[in-house]
Amino acid sequence: PLEAAYAASLFTERIDSKIKTLLAPYTNIILFTLSDQLEQTIRHIASVSACCIPPKPPECVHIHLTEFVLKNLINCGLIKSSDAVFDDIPLPNRRSQPKNGDRILLHPGAGSKRKRWPVSNFLEVEAVLRADGLKPEFILGPAEEDLVDALTGMNRTVHILTDLTELAALLKSAGGYIGNDSGASHLAAFLGLPATVIFGPVDPKRWTPVGRAVEIVRPELECRPCFETEKANCGDPKCLTKTTPQQIIRAFYRQYGVF
Repeated sequence: PLEAAYAASLFTERIDSKIKTLLAPYTNIILFTLSDQLEQTIRHIASVSACCIPPKPPECVHIHLTEFVLKNLINCGLIKSSDAVFDDIPLPNRRSQPKNGDRILLHPGAGSKRKRWPVSNFLEVEAVLRADGLKPEFILGPAEEDLVDALTGMNRTVHILTDLTELAALLKSAGGYIGNDSGASHLAAFLGLPATVIFGPVDPKRWTPVGRAVEIVRPELECRPCFETEKANCGDPKCLTKTTPQQIIRAFYRQYGVF
């Protein structure tokens, strides 16, 4: 844990000896960092090789994060190029597993408010799913407590989660998922849920969730995704407002297999 005093000592001139003890059992170290100081420190105190990988590709490079990491692992000699085919990554196949098919989880939040599709649109999607005989339920995490009031009432089920394992268990119990570009969406996609993910100012070529039944919805626009290059969205974020609830419903059912 980075909040531990011995871990924080990596960024000081007096490194805690416990760090060496913790690193001793490992044969390889992978550092996801842009810190030259951290890289030099680890290489100095570790008795094994350390591979340093930037946390993400440069903003101007249109490559998926997974492919970027795999290429760096090849360059570090940790995997072979024949074992790093992006399209061959093993993924769970939910379509062959029993599921509570009518439970559809909706996640209107995101780690950044800049990536949120309006919650009123999620409520419209909920109404359509309910009218179709499905059972939509909402997910909120620690970063979305401000949405609780908007979801209160009408006998809605709202799961407020702080534990990642609880989130995974809930996702595994569901039949489908609709959400914003967020960590929850990546987890839902990876676990094999039929998933529809709403993208706004973020580049889906770099950050699309990986899964067997995922559809990304983002309007075609002349402007480039600005999330990683600008501090705030523009005054008219069409990348979010031009996506309609009807588009999301159609995209979801294409993956869900109803239509």
